Amino acid sequence: MKVLLISENRCRENLVPFPLGLACVASAAMRAGHEISCLDLMFSQDPVADTIGSVRAFRPDCIGLSVRNIDNQDMHRSEFYLPGVKEIADAIKGETSAPIVVGGAGFTIFPLRCLEYLDLEMGIVGEGERAFAELLRRLDAGLPIADLPGLALRKGETARVNPPGPHAWPGLFPLPERELLDVRRYDFVPGASPSFVANLQSRRGCHMRCIYCTSPTVEGRSIRVREAGEVADELLSLQERYSLGFAAFVDSLFNYPRDYTRDLCAAIASKKPEIRWYANLNPLYCDRETLRLMRRAGCVGLSIGNESGSEDILLSLRKGFTKRDVISAVGDARRLGFRINCFLLLGGPGENERTVKESVELMGELEPDMLSVTVGIRIYPGCELQEIALREGVIDPDQDLLFPAFYLSPDVEPWLYDYMKEACEAHAGWSL
Repeated sequence: MKVLLISENRCRENLVPFPLGLACVASAAMRAGHEISCLDLMFSQDPVADTIGSVRAFRPDCIGLSVRNIDNQDMHRSEFYLPGVKEIADAIKGETSAPIVVGGAGFTIFPLRCLEYLDLEMGIVGEGERAFAELLRRLDAGLPIADLPGLALRKGETARVNPPGPHAWPGLFPLPERELLDVRRYDFVPGASPSFVANLQSRRGCHMRCIYCTSPTVEGRSIRVREAGEVADELLSLQERYSLGFAAFVDSLFNYPRDYTRDLCAAIASKKPEIRWYANLNPLYCDRETLRLMRRAGCVGLSIGNESGSEDILLSLRKGFTKRDVISAVGDARRLGFRINCFLLLGGPGENERTVKESVELMGELEPDMLSVTVGIRIYPGCELQEIALREGVIDPDQDLLFPAFYLSPDVEPWLYDYMKEACEAHAGWSL
């Protein structure tokens, strides 16, 4: 089959990532024998026109549409992205009767609501490589699709999401297809805005229990790791094949499992790469030896997901680590010369004046190079925060969470945003 894959994401906040998930699906579909064309709308000046042009030029038999973000998760400057996605979907339907299959992280959180909003029939929930390839096989052969694992279907009186198949172990699939999506355009330039960044993934899954996070919904809770040497070769290929000088690992927990992380860093270091990279670090699993190995392997920056500087709020958010863990992780990283990005996610259950000031004071003491501050926490279905918000009357039982809703503790709601705005203006590198 001729398959057109479209990355619709145009969000340019923070680091702007290469569409890695779509690249993995493209590679799996190519290996299954399909002819693939890709369209990355990140750089498009006229997304609808470019979409129509690609459909007319390629004349696909099937179209995959990736929905990465539903909104910008910002309570005070909220942007809802699905109207732009619907424009793309409507433009496609105006040009072809080929089936449109939706996928991506945002779609996985709201599968049936996305299909309803976009007026589409089907999508793949969760990992797409195996499920999408199987869907293409069935469509090509004229076989039934209704029982396909991971399929979200909205057709006639039918509206359901099938249970997913077994989680894919990354070693089962080929490397991401980076040529058709032109990874060279994601060449990170320090200080540039927006900052486009090439990325890669060494493991999937997150076993943590943070009350607000959708990562386990999107990737699953079981941790699946790739062969360390293969990942090291992939990182090196970004330098040698694409002439990139910087990359970011998108693993939710780069430092877990610890033994695998150490093996991976040793494998990378053995290649003696010039390319430099960032990774996400969980303070719970941070230790000096792992940090030393990461530094030796070319890691120059860390995003440390602390979220708070208050012991009470770390417990409330179920972060799984303590304030002491945060202090230790940032201190060790700083001594080893890493550039450090920390986070404050303020306004959750139990937040009050004391806990906010504890967080601000700790970040002032630790002095990360960058601090990203969020006031108000996006409520997603299936997360514990949804249950809390329902109990407290923050949301209604029948509220449609596709449209952004936020939790903000009533103890801080009247003043927190203005307070943090002033704090950010007073500290270099802090942003709200």
